[in-house]
Amino acid sequence: MESSQTRGAPGEPQDEPGSRRDPSKGREGDRRRGNWRDFRQAYPGFVFTLILALLAILALDGFLVYKRRAYTAEVNRLRGAMTEAERAKTDAIVQAEQDKARIAIELAKRQAKLEKSLHLGVALDSGRIYLEREGAVLREMAALFGPEVGVTPGSDSVPVVIPRGQRTVVRLDENRIVLEGGSAIEAARTDVASADTSPIFPGNVRIGLTDMKAIRPNLSPGMRVYFY
Repeated sequence: MESSQTRGAPGEPQDEPGSRRDPSKGREGDRRRGNWRDFRQAYPGFVFTLILALLAILALDGFLVYKRRAYTAEVNRLRGAMTEAERAKTDAIVQAEQDKARIAIELAKRQAKLEKSLHLGVALDSGRIYLEREGAVLREMAALFGPEVGVTPGSDSVPVVIPRGQRTVVRLDENRIVLEGGSAIEAARTDVASADTSPIFPGNVRIGLTDMKAIRPNLSPGMRVYFY
């Protein structure tokens, strides 16, 4: 017969098989019931990395807020140096350009739905690409877009943006669809585009490798691509 000392006093929690305890601390060493201090002492490297990541995020947020205030101040300074007529003219030009962009996007979207020949439709707002013909969607693909690069002050750099409106396929490489103007739809290194963490060239579009292999035989130079 087992003694009460071996089994423990009545009402006292029994040791579970496989439980991890610190022999030097008795029951206080149970990691499942440890507090923040125990966790910090058990995983100092993880806690240090977590703190560094948090500081980096806060620093990036602070930098973005600073740049936004700097840009706003510069815009206000430039507008303050204009006459009332110059400000009105500038606002009219900006509004006209915005209207042109909206009209081009809506026109491209409408043309993509009515196009009778095989074509690609790139929906910028939803991040999808459609292989279509006469309004029928033959294949739908997830897409990722490269960053848009503006003009750097004091340099002769050219802005690079995602195309809007109608474009034409110029050349077909093995895993790349080159469009007029230099932009391209490229295949990811993985079957799913989001699994490829490599950077996307500014102005380019990326789809999964599986999607590229599926649509590649149906593409040809001269095919229309609508960005909307």
